[in-house]
Amino acid sequence: MDLIRVERIAWATVFAAVVGLVVAFALIPDGVGVPRPVVAAVVFAVVGPVAVRLARNAASSSTAFGDQTIQYVVFFIVAAGGQAGLSALGYEGVGPRLAAFAAGWLAATRAKRLNPRRGEQPV
Repeated sequence: MDLIRVERIAWATVFAAVVGLVVAFALIPDGVGVPRPVVAAVVFAVVGPVAVRLARNAASSSTAFGDQTIQYVVFFIVAAGGQAGLSALGYEGVGPRLAAFAAGWLAATRAKRLNPRRGEQPV
């Protein structure tokens, strides 16, 4: 298995874990009767294989190892920083969160050029 597939599978696993935690701790109310860690494990068991299957062969021919990692790191930094900055200025709610998310998404779409391995391969 090449490094690009390993990277994609690793990020698919992280994605499935985050989805499991969000569903268990943000969407399931207290006192439902099912422990939240069990809900998180079940959601991870369902979402994980689907995410890995979709991510395994999703890389294009121009993808270099590290592209997806750079994109995710840039997205998380910009989205979290934007949300923290807007919150510090007193802007809270759905609108500012969507704005921070959109800014992170736009920054992540351009982040491939930050990959140091990109210079080693023709684009």
